Amino acid sequence: MRKSIPLIILSLLLCALAACSAVSPRRGFNRAMIDRNIQITAQHALDTDPQLQGRVHIGTTVYNGVLLLIGEASTEADKARAGADVTGYESVRKVVNLIDVMPPASVPRNALDAALTVSVKTALLGVSLPGFDPGRVKVSTAHGNVYLMGLLSHAEAAAVTAHVSHVAGVQKVVPVFEYTD
Repeated sequence: MRKSIPLIILSLLLCALAACSAVSPRRGFNRAMIDRNIQITAQHALDTDPQLQGRVHIGTTVYNGVLLLIGEASTEADKARAGADVTGYESVRKVVNLIDVMPPASVPRNALDAALTVSVKTALLGVSLPGFDPGRVKVSTAHGNVYLMGLLSHAEAAAVTAHVSHVAGVQKVVPVFEYTD
């Protein structure tokens, strides 16, 4: 029992740290929680659509009311259906459907994308701008393409995009930023 107490405390601290990185002065706690709920709901809708089963591999990301769809769909019709499945949610200001029409990615490709996401997030720590917080940038990856979301100034967005484009394994950087200036 005594050994589990430090583990519980560490877990609580890590959860608090994760919550802090999701919340910034540019996006408050309520907005972050709304975005997270939308993401869970949208992903569930896509994962349980029987007409898309086995035909798509789609990831959802939501930042400040912008819902991004990435991944693969077997046909243009599947891509459109996925977009329709997530359209109309309250608090979603815009759906950005960047799903590629191609066969769904393999498990090794998905693992490479996950590793690339970690590399990009780590690389963001090296962006040296006064007052820049890497936690303001949400990173998603699909088949080597890196999708960046967040509320940034134009200067921050340019620096982040340039920095990320030099990370090994990045095929293309796709900025989906909203600008504060």
